[in-house]
Amino acid sequence: MTGLENVVLGVVSGVLTSAFLYLGALLVQRHLLPWYRDITYKGVDVSGVWQAELKNEDGLKARFEMQLRQRAHEVSGLTTIVQGKDLDKPAIINTLTLSGNVWEGFITLNLKSADRKRLSFATTLLEVTRGGATLQGKFLWRSIQTDDIRSAEIAWRRKR
Repeated sequence: MTGLENVVLGVVSGVLTSAFLYLGALLVQRHLLPWYRDITYKGVDVSGVWQAELKNEDGLKARFEMQLRQRAHEVSGLTTIVQGKDLDKPAIINTLTLSGNVWEGFITLNLKSADRKRLSFATTLLEVTRGGATLQGKFLWRSIQTDDIRSAEIAWRRKR
């Protein structure tokens, strides 16, 4: 073999080895570790559909529906918020993506607009209560109408 062939063979084998190691790390990180966490996780299961309602001092109402997916301690999903004086004819419908964690019977969630043209943010700290039938805590959000930061007590019920 010539020197050029040795260099080309070394570069190709190095690139293939790097690609193999990268794909192996992805396999472990995205499939094997989540699978292992799922089978060893012994905490509360909050996956499913949850509902809540809020009413503010101005008479505006909000109906929430949250779809949670859980992988061990990690939680993700979508929340739909319907707002208005009459919830059958809502003024605003907003969809937010959520991510968070479950730890020792408490859930922290961070929510942000699914539509990047709309700036909605919220965060919440909830406690699993009534044997897993309700989630109770505080909901903190940035009001789209007034740009104020607001908070409210919230109680989520698991949808049957």
